[in-house]
Amino acid sequence: MLKQQILEDLKKVVSDLGYESTDIVLSIPKNSFFGDYTTNLALQLAKLKLDNNKQSSIEIANKIVEKMKYFGFAQDNFDEIKIAGEGFINFFIKDKELLKNAFDLDLLQKEEHTRKILVEYGHVNPLKEIHIGHLRTFILGESLSRAFEALGNTVFRANYQGDIGLHIAKAIWGIKESGLPANQLTHAQRATVLGQAYVKGNIAYEENQGIKKKIDQINVALYKKDPRLKEIYTLTRNWSLEYFEPIYDLLGIKYDRCFFESEVYEQGKKIVEEYLGSSREAGKVFEKNQGAVIFKGDKYGLQTRVFITSAGNATYEGKEIGLAQLEYDSFNYDQSIHVVASEQEGYFQVCFKAIDMIFPYLNNKKYHLSYGLVDLKEGKMSSREGNIVSVDDLIHIVSEKVREVMKVSRITIDQEIVRKVALGAIKFAYLKFSPRPNIVFDLEQSVSLQGDSGPYLQYTYARIQSVLKKSQKNTENFNVDLSLDKNERELLRQLLYFQDTLEEVAKTLHPNLLAVYLIELARLYNLFYQQFRIIGSEKEAFRLKISAEVGKVLKKGLNLLGIEELEKM
Repeated sequence: MLKQQILEDLKKVVSDLGYESTDIVLSIPKNSFFGDYTTNLALQLAKLKLDNNKQSSIEIANKIVEKMKYFGFAQDNFDEIKIAGEGFINFFIKDKELLKNAFDLDLLQKEEHTRKILVEYGHVNPLKEIHIGHLRTFILGESLSRAFEALGNTVFRANYQGDIGLHIAKAIWGIKESGLPANQLTHAQRATVLGQAYVKGNIAYEENQGIKKKIDQINVALYKKDPRLKEIYTLTRNWSLEYFEPIYDLLGIKYDRCFFESEVYEQGKKIVEEYLGSSREAGKVFEKNQGAVIFKGDKYGLQTRVFITSAGNATYEGKEIGLAQLEYDSFNYDQSIHVVASEQEGYFQVCFKAIDMIFPYLNNKKYHLSYGLVDLKEGKMSSREGNIVSVDDLIHIVSEKVREVMKVSRITIDQEIVRKVALGAIKFAYLKFSPRPNIVFDLEQSVSLQGDSGPYLQYTYARIQSVLKKSQKNTENFNVDLSLDKNERELLRQLLYFQDTLEEVAKTLHPNLLAVYLIELARLYNLFYQQFRIIGSEKEAFRLKISAEVGKVLKKGLNLLGIEELEKM
C-alpha cells in the first residue's frame, strides 16, 4: 500500500539524517488543499537533539523533503511534497498512483502483529426484556468484532449474564406473587411477563420492609440451591435464554461462549478468600470489614468495594474475579474488551486493579469500553421502573416508518427489504455516534434517505448496482493516464482511506469513524452520479470502474457495521 511505502521511506530518511527511530504518523487532511497525506514528523524530530545541535522544525522538514527527492522516493508517487505551517509535510499523490491504489481494495492489509481478542458484550440478565438501551452493547460489540477480524485478528465473542443474585430473587418473587403464566405464551410475551415481574419485585423491595426480607430470603435460598426454588428458577431462566436466541440471530450475532454468574460465583468467592487469608502481605489483596470482604480501593485512588457480603455471598465484583480466570482459561486471549455502559466505570476500575494483583499475567490485557446511555425523545428509560421500549417494539416502530418512507418515495414495499432497511436504520443510528456520550434515538432521522443514515447507504449501494446491471460491461479496461475531474479525484481519494479508517476503528474502538467515512463516500458518489454521465460517456469504463469500487467498499463497510446491503431498493 502507498501509505505503508511512505512510512517506510520516511523511516529510511530519519535514519539517514542520524536520528533514532521514532513513531511516524501519517494523517489524512480534512481538506485536500493540504494534500492526500500529511505528517508532523519534523516537529517531532525538532524536540530531539542531534549531535548537540538542535534544529528548527522547518529546517528538518526541508532536509526530509530533500532526502526523499535525492533518493528518488518521491519521483514516482507524488506530484508535490510541500512544507506548511511550522514544518508539516504534505504529500500530493499523482493521479495515476491514486488510481492504482484506490482500486486495489480487495486486499485489506492485515495488522503486522495479529492478536487474539475477546470481545465481551450483551450482558442482558435473564428474566429481563432486551430494550433499546441494551442494543448499544450488542451493536457496538459486534461491529468491533468484525473490524478486528477484517484486519486478521482472531476474535472470540462472549456474553456474560447474571442468572443469580438479588435481581433474580426480585423477579422470582414477582412471578410467585402474580402466578405462573401459561406455557403457550410466545418468547416475547414470556419476556414481557418476566420483565414486569422484575419491576414489581424491585418496587416492592424498595417500598416494603416485609417484602424486602422475603426477597432477601429468596436470594439466600438461590445461592444455597434450595430445591424448592429449582422448578421456577429453571423454567424462567430457560424462558429467558430461549427469548434471547432469535434476537441474537436478528442482530447477526453468534457467540463463541456465554458465561453465567451461576458458574463463576463459587470460584470467585474462593479466590477472593485465598487473597484475604494470605500470611504474606504481598498476597493480601482484600480485607475484612464488618463481616464483609472488601477491596480498599482508596489506597489506589479508586472506590472501596465489597467482594463478599457479610452473608457470605460473592458480589458482582467477587464474581468478576471468577469470570476473569474462566475467560482466560477458555480463550487464552491477548486482549479482552468489555463493552459495558459508562455507569460501571468505577466498578471496572476496581475489578481490573484487583485482577491485576491476583493474576499478573492479565496486567493491561483487560479494557472497559464505556458507552453512554440511550434514550428516546420522550425521556429516560429504566428497566427498574418499567418504562422501557423493547427491541421488538423498536423494530416494529421503525419498520412502520420505513414503509411510510418507501411509499412516499414510490419504492416497492417488500417485507424482506423493509426488515433489512429497518435493522440498518437502527444499527447506524447507534453507530454514527462515538461510544462515550449518551445518545437520543431519532426515529425520523434514522430512516431518512437523504443522508447520515443506514438507509441512505443502502440506497446508494442499490443505485450503484442498478448502474452496473444496466451497463453489463467490463469495468477493468480503462485508460490509467486519463485526466481526473476534481470530483472524480475526491471520490478516489476517499476510496484510498478505507484501510486507514478501519485501522483507526480498531485502534480507538470507535466504529463511528467507519460510519462517518461511509456517509462521506456515499455523499461523494451521489454528487459524482448527479454531475457526470456514466453510461455512454467518453470515460464510461473508468466511471463504471469507480462505481464498482465504491460499491465494493460500501458493501464491505456496511457488513462491518452489521448492516445488510440491498441489491435493489
